[in-house]
Amino acid sequence: MKKYIPFLLLCLGFLASCGEDPKTPEELALEKLSGELGTNYTLGTTGYVKRNQVDETRFYPGLTIRLDGKTKSYTSSGATDLFESSGNWEFVGTNFDKIRLTGSKPASQVDISYTKNGQELLFVFSVPTPPGGRVASLTGSYEIKLTGG
Repeated sequence: MKKYIPFLLLCLGFLASCGEDPKTPEELALEKLSGELGTNYTLGTTGYVKRNQVDETRFYPGLTIRLDGKTKSYTSSGATDLFESSGNWEFVGTNFDKIRLTGSKPASQVDISYTKNGQELLFVFSVPTPPGGRVASLTGSYEIKLTGG
C-alpha cells in the first residue's frame, strides 16, 4: 500500500492542475463591462448625461448603448450627435478601465473612462474642440450614467 501513495499524490496533483486556466485581466474586464452575451445600458430612471457638470439628460431621451465583449462592437441610439449608431470599441492601456469607440462622432476616438458598480455604468470623457474651432457646441467634459440589464 505504501508503494501507491506517491502514485496517488501524483494523480491528485495532475487532476488539480487540469482545472480551467485563470482568466486574464482583459477577460475579466470584458466580463464585467459586457457580460457573456453583451449588455444593454440605458438612462433608466437614475441615469443622466452631464456636460461640464450641467445636466443635459433632456437632450438624450432614450439613450441606449449596447456593448458586446465577444466582438468588441457597440450599438447606440438616442444620442446621434455624440455616438455612432454602431461600431467597434477597444480597451485603452493595460488597466482595462478605458475604452475607445470607432467612428467620427464626438465621442469617437477619445478615451472614455468607465466605472461599473453593480448594474450602473459611468462613462467620463472629454470632447475636444474640433480643428479650426468649428461646431464646438458639443465640446466639453461628459459624465454619463447608465443602467445595465
